[in-house]
Amino acid sequence: MDKTLQRHRTRRHTLYREGASQITLAYSEDLKKQRHLLGQWLKFCIWSISQDGGQLDTLGSVTREHIIRYGRYLKTEFLNGNYASTAAPLGYLSALNTVMKAIRGDAWQTVSPRQDCGLAAVSCIPKRKPALGQDGLPDLTELAGYLLALQAALGVDLREALSLDLKQALTEGRRTGFVTVASWRSGMRRQVPCRPVAVQALGQAIAARRLQKRLPKPMAYDDFVIAHKKLAARKGYSTHTARGVYVRERYQELTCLPAPMVSGLDQAAHLQALADHAGKTLSEAKGLDKHTRHRIAKEIGVLGIEPLKAYLDQRV
Repeated sequence: MDKTLQRHRTRRHTLYREGASQITLAYSEDLKKQRHLLGQWLKFCIWSISQDGGQLDTLGSVTREHIIRYGRYLKTEFLNGNYASTAAPLGYLSALNTVMKAIRGDAWQTVSPRQDCGLAAVSCIPKRKPALGQDGLPDLTELAGYLLALQAALGVDLREALSLDLKQALTEGRRTGFVTVASWRSGMRRQVPCRPVAVQALGQAIAARRLQKRLPKPMAYDDFVIAHKKLAARKGYSTHTARGVYVRERYQELTCLPAPMVSGLDQAAHLQALADHAGKTLSEAKGLDKHTRHRIAKEIGVLGIEPLKAYLDQRV
């Protein structure tokens, strides 16, 4: 059902109208809080009507168990990736406790988010004070470090990392297990596995981008990219090869063996080790190696497997 239509129908339901009347009366002198609680009451009523059907027809039928079930539903929504943190679900539950306290008075037993619903304060986005330089501005090297981690976690290049909608990527990644990335060259979209390290990197990158907005506009891109390149060089990466970390990690995840560049084996010895480990013939091991490389090439958005040699194979 269309969300606008759903909200309209819910506002006509007895459950919502009775609660809204009580909220309006209780907070007639605090219009800001009144609007906030009405919004939260509407969210609860939409869930109650869609989940419980005719069980909650009136305000009097709302029990503590219903609020607990709503809190557990919000926890599931967080675990499914629909929230980047539990801050919003905790706020929703707190608002409902306020509403029920206003309606029932001292008879209402507050629902505990943690004890009753298993909803603890968790966030994928780190909360930290910005590291400031002597000029009072965010430290460029620290920001560049977040960007470098994002490239290594998702296999994206610099421009793709800078243009990524981080919040949307974090939500999508937690919900589906993949992040959609658009190539800056062709505009073609590809899906990249969102591993736990990518969830962490996306959260850190969101925090970094918030700090980046504090930079003067001339510094917001040019100086930031220069700092990124210098940091990449110090860490042993060339300008665009932080994604090499992603390529090598993905190769080991898919084959259960380190890439030749990591193990130090030449190509023949590596293929024999792959055959022995997988219980396959040498020919089958070659096919597995090739298939894995094609899969990773697709994930990082390159044509063919030739570019992966620089990341995976021993230099002759």
